[in-house]
Amino acid sequence: MIEFNKRNIRAWSIMGISPSIWSIALEEIINESEKPENMKILTADLERYSGLGRINNLHQNLVYNLGIAEQNMVGVAAGLSLEGFQVFMTTYAPFMTYRCADQIRHFMGNLKLPMVAVGSAAGFSAGMSGNALLALNDIAFMRAVPNMVVLSPADCTEAIKLMLAAARLNQPVYMRFCGTTGLPVVYQQDYMLEIGKPVQLIEGNTIAILATGTTIVHEALDAASQIEKMTGILPSVYDVHTIKPMNPDNYVEIFKKNQLIVTVEEHSIIGGLGSAIAELMVTNGHPKLQVMIGAEDRQYKLGDRAFMLEQAGLKAELIANKIVDRYKGV
Repeated sequence: MIEFNKRNIRAWSIMGISPSIWSIALEEIINESEKPENMKILTADLERYSGLGRINNLHQNLVYNLGIAEQNMVGVAAGLSLEGFQVFMTTYAPFMTYRCADQIRHFMGNLKLPMVAVGSAAGFSAGMSGNALLALNDIAFMRAVPNMVVLSPADCTEAIKLMLAAARLNQPVYMRFCGTTGLPVVYQQDYMLEIGKPVQLIEGNTIAILATGTTIVHEALDAASQIEKMTGILPSVYDVHTIKPMNPDNYVEIFKKNQLIVTVEEHSIIGGLGSAIAELMVTNGHPKLQVMIGAEDRQYKLGDRAFMLEQAGLKAELIANKIVDRYKGV
């Protein structure tokens, strides 16, 4: 059984999400399974990058590297799923979504095959590699696929917990994560996680910050502290690890209690978390002033992730300033 203690949590954050979910979480899933031989993990030439080497060495005939052929990988995964195998697959987020859009839409959406798709290097993670490797619209696409569950962990600890939860759902799942190694820690100890329910990290008032994703939730926590120093108001902060489905019962009180709703994400403000929250507020009769902080509808200068996050205003100080400016203008 996985121990969620400080030592392990620190180790996971250092080694990054890919090794955490594929070495730690997957090993737990294998141990829990009554028929581990009925599991298959597929990757599109990313066995080493994804940290699947250890699992491949320990469990023969479990991991299959299908080469740089992502659409074929999804087709193979669908065939295995139809034959009764529990299937996980992984590649870079832009390839898992945009390149495989038709296969994902048909096999996971229309046929509702319970495959777990993991998209790595999402958001601005691959900025040094060019625009083709950026994944700033993947949530928007996956949200629109019928029957799809969309997950976005705040740190490595949550990624492990979400992976364990995804394995038990028996329905199509897409999990995306940003960054590589040395990720900041949000959760210092074990906690209760429920698919569809955000986790309240700070209980404040007047302003609610709903953030998602690795590094971004941590920046939102820092931003809340800065806002308190600037205004005397401590915002509530929530980790929204589930973009779809969102249970309205878990959000209505947030909308009722706060004057300003803020969403923060390493994704386009079109179709992502901000859009999901706006839809939820309006359709449930609680429209509030909202600030969406994320990638705007434009091209950014390419560079490393930190450089691109700065451009998009996704650093704590920039997040805090934008929220305070909008609150003062109410």
